Amino acid sequence: MKYNFVFYTYGLCTMFYAVMAWIFWRKDNSRMSRLMFALMVALWVECVKDLPFLGENSSNNSFIWNLITSIDMIVIPIYAFILMELVRPGTHAFKKILIHEIPFLLLLILYAITKFELFFWVQVGWAAIYGTTYLIWTEINIPRYNKLLEERLSYREHVSLNWLQYILYSFYAMLTLWVISCIYAYAGVEIIYMYGTLIMWMVVCYFIYNQEQVNDELFNKTDMNCVESKVVDDSVAVRIESLFVDQNIFLNPCLKLSDVAKMIGSNRTYVSNYFNRQKQMTFYEYVNRKRIEHACRLLIQTDDNLNAISENSGFNSLSTFHRVFVKLKGCTPTDFRKQV
Repeated sequence: MKYNFVFYTYGLCTMFYAVMAWIFWRKDNSRMSRLMFALMVALWVECVKDLPFLGENSSNNSFIWNLITSIDMIVIPIYAFILMELVRPGTHAFKKILIHEIPFLLLLILYAITKFELFFWVQVGWAAIYGTTYLIWTEINIPRYNKLLEERLSYREHVSLNWLQYILYSFYAMLTLWVISCIYAYAGVEIIYMYGTLIMWMVVCYFIYNQEQVNDELFNKTDMNCVESKVVDDSVAVRIESLFVDQNIFLNPCLKLSDVAKMIGSNRTYVSNYFNRQKQMTFYEYVNRKRIEHACRLLIQTDDNLNAISENSGFNSLSTFHRVFVKLKGCTPTDFRKQV
C-alpha cells in the first residue's frame, strides 16, 4: 500500500512536469522560458527514470538508491541558473551551465564505475554547498534587483521579485529534506519531499510564467559602461520637467526610464542621475508621486469610481493605486474624497 502511494506520487509529478515543459516551450523564446523548459524536461525524465526502481527491493539496495540520487543531482546547476536569470537577467551564458555540471558528472561517473560510497557522499556534500551558496547569493541580490526596478521602471507588477523571498525559504526547506532523503532511504521521506517540491514548483512556475522580461531595460551594456555625470545639465532638467508637467507622460502605465531618455535625446544613466540626485528619489517614486497628484485632482473634480481613477492616473492595477496612495497620503482614496 505504501509503495502504491509512492507510484501515485511519482505519476502525479510526472504529469505536472510534462505539462509545464510544454507550457514554457510554447510561451516564448526568452532565456528564462528556455531554462524552465529544460528544467521541467529534466525533472520529468528523472521521474520516469525512477519508476522502474520504486519498490521494496530497490529501496533496500543502497547502491541503486544512491545512484538514482546521484543522477538526480545533475539538475542542480539548472536550478541555480534560473535563480541567476531571475535576479540578473541576460548576464549569464548557457555554456556556463556545462562548466557547472562538470563536478556533478565527474562524481557520478566515479561512483557508478567504482561503487565507492565516498564519491556519492562527496557529491551530496558538494550539492548542499553549491545549492546553499546560490540560495544565499540570490537572497543578497533580490534587493539590488528591486532597487534597479525603481530606478528604471514606473511599475512593478509582474517584475518585482519580492515573491522569490518566500520561495527561497521553501528551497532551504526542500534542500534540508533532500539531504535527509539521501541519508535515509525511506519511502515516507521521499513522498514528503516529492509533494513538497511539487507544491513549490506550482507556485514558482506561476510567478515565473507571469514574470515580465525586462532584460534590456535593466542590464544595458552601453549604459553600464557610461561614466556617471555628477551634474545634470539645466536644459536636460527643464526638458524632463516639461515632459511630466506639460505632456503628463506619467499617465503611461508602462513608462520606462529609457522612454524619457529617448524623448530628451540622452542616455538612461544621465536621466537616472537627475531623479536620484536632484529629486532625491527613484524614477519609480517620482512617477508615482505625479500619478497620485493627478489622482487627487480626479477625486476632487470628478465622480469617477476608483477603478477609473486608477486607470486614468497611469496605474496598472487598483491594488497598486491603493497601496501607493495610502503610503503617500496616509489615508485611502475613499477617505481622501470624503475629507475634501
